[in-house]
Amino acid sequence: MDSFFKEAILSFKTSGTIRPSSKYLIHACLKDIDFERAENIIEFGAGNGCITSEIISRKRKSTNLYSFELNEKFYNHCKKRFHNEDGLHLIHGSVLEFDKILESQKINSVDYFISSLPLSLFEKSTINSIIGKVIPHMNNDGMFIQYLYSFNRYKLLRKHFNQVAMDMTLLNLPPAIIFKCKK
Repeated sequence: MDSFFKEAILSFKTSGTIRPSSKYLIHACLKDIDFERAENIIEFGAGNGCITSEIISRKRKSTNLYSFELNEKFYNHCKKRFHNEDGLHLIHGSVLEFDKILESQKINSVDYFISSLPLSLFEKSTINSIIGKVIPHMNNDGMFIQYLYSFNRYKLLRKHFNQVAMDMTLLNLPPAIIFKCKK
C-alpha cells in the first residue's frame, strides 16, 4: 500500500491509528489462539492486512477467516494482496453486518474474534451492538481479542464478558493494551 499513514489519517475515525500494527502487537494478539482447533475466525478491521497475513500463515487451510474492512482503499489493497488465499472471505462492509454473513454461510459459532476496531472512538451504543452480536456467535471456549491504545473501554468489556484478561505491548507505536475476553 502506497501510504498507510495518509489513508489512516483520512479515515482516522474508523482506522483509529496512524501506523500498521507492529510484529510485537500481532504476536501478543494471536499468541493464545489454538490455530489447530479453530474452524471459524472473524477479523474486524483488516486495515493493510498485517494481522490478516499472520492469521493466514498460522491457520489450517480448512479454517474459515472472515475479514471485514470498511475502508475501500484498505479493502482493495487486501483483496489484491490475498486474492488466492484458501479459506479467506474478505468482506467490504460494516462489522455490524457480520451476523448476516454468518447466517448466509450457515455458520453458528465462531472460535475467535480479533478486533482492530478503534472502540475508544465509538459510541457506547455501537460497541454494545457489536458485542451484543459477538457473544451469541462465540463458542463457549472462544475468545474476543481487542487491542486499544487506552483503558477507557475496559469497564464496558467487563460488563459484557465474564473474563477479561489484559496484556500490553510497549513495542508498538503507540503502545497497545490487548484485551482477551471470554464468556
